[in-house]
Amino acid sequence: MGNTKIMNTKKIEPGDFRIACGFWTTGVSIVTTASLSGEPFGLTMNSVTSLSLEPAMFLVCVDLTSETLQPMLERSAFCINILTDQQKELSNRFAEKGDNKFVSVDWELIATKTPVIKNSFLSLECDIRSVYDGGDHKIVCGEVSTSHFNDDSSAKPLIYYKGKYAALSE
Repeated sequence: MGNTKIMNTKKIEPGDFRIACGFWTTGVSIVTTASLSGEPFGLTMNSVTSLSLEPAMFLVCVDLTSETLQPMLERSAFCINILTDQQKELSNRFAEKGDNKFVSVDWELIATKTPVIKNSFLSLECDIRSVYDGGDHKIVCGEVSTSHFNDDSSAKPLIYYKGKYAALSE
């Protein structure tokens, strides 16, 4: 089996699981929503994946303690803003808890009334179709209602690998 290291298979500890998950290269996104009164909420996520082609669906996994979860469920919509490699600072800002994440961020409300962050690599507005329990997270499945593509042909996605940002090599 080559140089594969076998880890404890009975019960993996959270720290070991985090390290193992770091080997999965992911894109970086900010998932946004707004309260019913219009206050924007958002968090940096890599637990985002396509779910279905017909209908077009994505799922996001939101921590039960996230301040974004309740407004997302009340709004019944979210937007996945996939970041460019020029948006690391934005990723870091939305990874922290606290107010004022949207200060100086260029965004707008469009179809789902969830914040679409301008200049993102891709933004996908989604209407929530299903919500499931997933340990210490909620698995939120959304049907894509609107997509916004970055027309800058030089834009590259922001990616994450082994606990840090990584460069995309083509």
